[in-house]
Amino acid sequence: WLLQAERHAQVRQALEQLPPREAEILLWKYAEGATAPELARRLNTTVAAVESRLHRARARLREELLRLDAQEPLSSSHMLS
Repeated sequence: WLLQAERHAQVRQALEQLPPREAEILLWKYAEGATAPELARRLNTTVAAVESRLHRARARLREELLRLDAQEPLSSSHMLS
């Protein structure tokens, strides 16, 4: 549960680094469970545009998470062999 809590904190921190619209669409999709058609209606755009935005937002989130992981010192759990 501790590692899960740490990962949730990292995701929150990474989301804060994204452009607001990208963070918003990810939260609508994953926290609220909105479907692509629902997101398209919210954003007044097409499903294809929503899928493209989601793809870019997820890629940027992954990059940010990797950056955050690289900044963290190794914990004692990583040093166990």
